[in-house]
Amino acid sequence: MIDLRLLGPVRALAGGRDLEIGHPRQRGLLALLMADVGVPVPFDRLAELLWDGRPPRMARNVMAGYATRLRKALAAAAPRGSAVELAARDGGYVLHADRSAVDLYRFRDLAARGGRHDSPVEERARLLRQALDEWSGTPLTGLWGTGVESLRAGLEEQRRQVLNSFYDTQLRLGRAREILPELQWLIAEHPYAEDLMLRLVKAHSGSGNQAEALRQYAAFVERLARDLATRPGPELQAASASLLRRRPDPHDRAPIGADLSMPPAPEVFLGREEELRAMDVLATARPAQAAAVGPGRNLFVVSGLPGSGKTTLALQWAQQARDAFPDGRFFVAMRGHHRNLEPLSPAETLARVLLALGVPAADIPYGQDERAALYRTLLARHRVLIVLDDAAGPEQVRDLLPTGAHSSAVVVTARGRMPELTVRYFAEECALDVLDMPASLALFRRLVGTERVDADPAAADGLVRVSGRLPLTLQLNAAYAASRPEQSLASLLAQVTAAAESDLARGAMRVALDLSYRRLAPAQRQMFRWIGLIPGSDFEVEAAAALADCSLPEADRRLGALVQANLLTEYASHRYRLHDMVRQYAAEIAAADPRPVREKVLVRLLEWYRRCVEAASSSQNIQVAGFHRGAVQGWPPFGAVQEPAALQGMGIEWLDREKANLCAAVKHAAEMGLGRPSWQLADAMLGFIRLHPGGEDWGAAVTAALGQTALSGDGRAHTGMLLNMADVHYRVGHGEGEMSHARAAVRVARGARWRAGEALAMTTLGRAYWSVGELGLADRYLTRALRIHEDMGDWAGQANALARIARNVYDAGAMAEALRHFRRALTLVERADSQFGRVRLPGYLALTLRHMGHYEEAERWCTLAVRTSEAMSFHEGLAIALTCRAGIHSDLGAQARAAAAARLARVAIPHLSDPRIETDCLVHLGSVEAAADSPEEALRSFGQARQIAEKFGYRQGVARALAESAAVRVRLGRYEDAAAECRQALAVARGTALHPVVALALMSQADCALAAGRGTEAVAGYRRAAAIYQAGQQPLGEVRALLAWSRAVGAGPGRGRARRPATRGLRIAERLGVPEADSLRALV
Repeated sequence: MIDLRLLGPVRALAGGRDLEIGHPRQRGLLALLMADVGVPVPFDRLAELLWDGRPPRMARNVMAGYATRLRKALAAAAPRGSAVELAARDGGYVLHADRSAVDLYRFRDLAARGGRHDSPVEERARLLRQALDEWSGTPLTGLWGTGVESLRAGLEEQRRQVLNSFYDTQLRLGRAREILPELQWLIAEHPYAEDLMLRLVKAHSGSGNQAEALRQYAAFVERLARDLATRPGPELQAASASLLRRRPDPHDRAPIGADLSMPPAPEVFLGREEELRAMDVLATARPAQAAAVGPGRNLFVVSGLPGSGKTTLALQWAQQARDAFPDGRFFVAMRGHHRNLEPLSPAETLARVLLALGVPAADIPYGQDERAALYRTLLARHRVLIVLDDAAGPEQVRDLLPTGAHSSAVVVTARGRMPELTVRYFAEECALDVLDMPASLALFRRLVGTERVDADPAAADGLVRVSGRLPLTLQLNAAYAASRPEQSLASLLAQVTAAAESDLARGAMRVALDLSYRRLAPAQRQMFRWIGLIPGSDFEVEAAAALADCSLPEADRRLGALVQANLLTEYASHRYRLHDMVRQYAAEIAAADPRPVREKVLVRLLEWYRRCVEAASSSQNIQVAGFHRGAVQGWPPFGAVQEPAALQGMGIEWLDREKANLCAAVKHAAEMGLGRPSWQLADAMLGFIRLHPGGEDWGAAVTAALGQTALSGDGRAHTGMLLNMADVHYRVGHGEGEMSHARAAVRVARGARWRAGEALAMTTLGRAYWSVGELGLADRYLTRALRIHEDMGDWAGQANALARIARNVYDAGAMAEALRHFRRALTLVERADSQFGRVRLPGYLALTLRHMGHYEEAERWCTLAVRTSEAMSFHEGLAIALTCRAGIHSDLGAQARAAAAARLARVAIPHLSDPRIETDCLVHLGSVEAAADSPEEALRSFGQARQIAEKFGYRQGVARALAESAAVRVRLGRYEDAAAECRQALAVARGTALHPVVALALMSQADCALAAGRGTEAVAGYRRAAAIYQAGQQPLGEVRALLAWSRAVGAGPGRGRARRPATRGLRIAERLGVPEADSLRALV
C-alpha cells in the first residue's frame, strides 16, 4: 500500500521505501492534491500556489509534465489496480486514494475519535498521541509561497488544537511532569500563546511546583502587556487565582515524581502479615511525633536469602501504604548483586533520586556530600517513600538514609543483615525466613487451584515441603504443576522428590528450576538459556528475537511460555527481566553450550543493539561520522527481526531507556574477548553519549573495549577507542587522563598511517589544552589538525578543527579573527553537508557578533540556532542561543525581554552534556541578572558556575565567574570582597591569553581604587581595560571602560580631560544603540 505524507517532508512511500517524486515543485503538486483527496483542484489555483502568484505562461504544460511523472512513480509502486490515481478532471487535477493512505486524514480521524468525551480518558490520550505521531515535522517542508504558508498555518493550527486536547488528557491522568519539557519548548517558540501558557501553568501546579507556575504566569502577563498591550483571558486568570488560593484543580494534581518508577505490587501475595505490620511503623510517624517515637521509625531493612521475597514484600507494603506518602514513592535498583552491571555508586544514586524529587539537573551539586545534604533537605520538606532494592552493603546506602526528624521513609532490601544500620541509625529490621506452612500452602493453593489441592492435600503438603517453603521455589513448582493439569499432584511429588534425592547438594530451588526448565519445549529452553546471556538488567522482545534469530511473533510466544512457567517476569508491555537467582541458573546452563555458539548468540545481540543505536541516532540526527568506523563495519544482519521496518520509531527515548543495557553489552562482550562487536557498538553509541553522557557505566564499557582494541592490532579501532576514553575523561574533568589518551591516539594513528585519525586525535588534544586554559598549546595542535584535514581535502574535518580554533581565539578576545574562522567553518560545513555542524555553529557566531556589537545580525543567528537546535534536540546550541539572546536584550537595555530569554535558557541548561558550556551559560545569565538589578541572583549564578568550572578544571570558566562576581560586588559596595576576587581572577588568568577576563578584572580593581580615593590608579586601570577591549574589537566593553574613565577623571580636578574618552565612547555607544550613550552624552 502506498503511504502519502505531507505532515512533514512531502513523501510517497511503498513498502517503507521512498518513491522518486521529483523536485520541490513537482512534490508540491502532489502535496496540494493530497490535502484535498477526491476533490478536483483547478489549474489556476494550483499554478497560483506552486509559483507563489507568478506562474509562467506555460504553467499548464509544465504541470502536465509533473503529473505524468508522478503517475509513473505511483504506477511503478503498484502497477495493478493501484488505490492511488492522479487524474485530470473538471479543469484541474484530482487525486483518487483511500483516505487512510494519507497521513493528514489518518491524523484527522484519530483526532476525532480521541476528541469524544464519552470515551475513557486513557483511551482518548492514546488516540490523540497516535494522531500526533502522524506528524514528522513542519508540514509541507520544502515548499514556499504565500498560499502555501497559509495552508501550512491552517494545518499547524489543527495540530495545536489536538495537542491541547492531548495535554488536557495527560493532566487528567496525573501526568503533569511528563508534559512539562515539551510545553516549555513550545512556549519558547510561541511566547504569546495563551492556550499553551494555561496548560504550562497547570502542569507546574500539577507537579507540585506552584511557585514556578506563578512565576511563569507573571512573566506571561508582563509579556502581553509590554508587547501586545493586552491581558490574559478569563480562563488563564482563573487558573492563576486558583494558584494564589492554593486550590489547584484536583484533576491536574500529581505528586512529586508521581510513582512511575515504582514497579507494580505482586498479583498474588500471601503470608508475611507480621512483617507487613512491622513495616507499618514507617507510615505512622510524622514530624511532630519524632521526639515521641524516637529515631529509626522511618528506616526499615529487609534482609533474607535470594528468593525469599524481599523485593516482593517491599513492593506489597509500598502499595498498601501508598496514601501515607502523598509526595511520591520511588524505587531504585541498587544492583548490589547484578551479574554484569556494577553496583550504583552513592553519588549516582543521589543524583537519580534528586532528579526524581524534582531538582533540575543544573541545580544538582557535583560533590557527594553536597548532594546528600540537598537530599536530606528535600526529605524534610516532603513525605516520600524510597525503596533501595538489593543493596550491596551499608556504605552504598548510608548517604540516602533519613534522619529521625523526617517524615519520609526509606526501605532497604539486602541479602545480608546490616547491623550497622540498626545500631548506628536505629533502623527497624526484619530478616525473612522461609514461609510458614499455612502461608506456603495458601500460596500453593492460590497458584495451582483449590480443587486439585483439596483432591490430594497430602501431595500438596509434600510439594510445599520439598520446595523448601521459599516463595520463588514455591512459585516455580506451582507453575510446573499448573502446566500439567492432567497429572496428579502425587505423581508430580514423586517426580520432584526423585529429582531432589538425586542431587541433594543443589537444594530445593535448583530442583524446582530444573523441573521447570525440563518441561519447556526445545525452542523455549534455548530461549531461556540464551536470555541468561543478556548482560543488562532487562530486555525487550526485539532483543530476544535477535538473540534467538527468530521472528518477533515466535519470540513473543517463547517468552510467554517462560512467563507462564514463572521463569520470567513481564514487568511492562513486551519488556522482561529475570530474578537474580533465575538469571544465574540460566547462565549456568547456557555455559553447557559450546563457546562458539554462545559467542554467536551474543554477537547477534550486539549487532541488533548496534543497528538500533544507529537507527535511533539517525532519526534524531545525532549520529557521529566515526572516523574509525570503516575498521569495524561489515557484520551481516541476523534473522528476520533485523528488517528495517523493525527499526522504525527508534529515538532518544529508546536510547535513554537502553543506555545501561548497551553499556553492559559492550563491557561483557569485551570481557568475553569479542573485541570487534564490542567496540563497534561503543562507536555507534558515541553520538548519543555526547548528548546524554553515560556516566560510570559508559566509562567501564569503554575501558573494557579499549583493552580489546589494544590486543587486536587494529590501529584504527584502537585510535577510536582511545579517543572515546579521552572523551570519558573530558566529561568528568580528568584533564591528565584526557591528554594522555589523546596523545596515545596520536601515536597509534601515526603507527597505523591513518592521517584522518591522527588529525582527529590532534583536535582532541587541542580541546584538552583549551579546556584547561592553555590556549597557546591548544592552537598549536588544532592548527596541525587543520593542516592534515586540508591536505586530505576533508571538509568536515576542516570545519571541526576551524570551529575549535575559532572558540580558542574567541576566549582570547580577538573577536574579528574568531568571526572569520567561524564563518569559514560554516562554509566548509555546507560543503560537507554536515547537519551537526549546521546546528552547532550559529550559536557561536551569534555570541561573537554580540561581543562585536553587531546586534541585528547576532539576533538573526540566534533565531536560526534556536530553530535548528530545537529540530535536532541539540540542547547545547539551544542554551547558547538563548543565553546570547538574553545578553543582546540586556546590552540594549531591554531588561524585561532579557529576563524572559534568560528564563527560557534556564530550561535548556539542565539538559546540557558539557559542563563547560553549562558554566559559560551560567556566567552569561549572571551578567544579565546583574544588569537587571538582581545582584544576589547574579552572585548565585556566578557561584554555581565557578563550582562547576573548578570541579572540571575549566580555567576560563573559573576566571570569568570570579571577574563577573567581582564586578557585582563593586556595585554592592563590597570592595574588599571584590578586590579579593579580582586578584584571584587575574591569578587564574596569568600566563594565558584570556584578555577579556583581564580587562574585566582591571575594571573592577579600578572601581575599588576609585572608591578608596586612588583616582590616578583607577584611571590607569580603566585606560588599560579600554585598550584591551579596543584591540579585541569588543565595542561595548570599550564603551563601559571609557565611561568609567571619563567619570573618574571628571570627579577629580582635571574635569576637562574627561571629554576626550567620553566623546570617543559616545561615538561608539550611539553606533551600537546601547543605553550607556545617555550617560556619556551628559559627560560630553
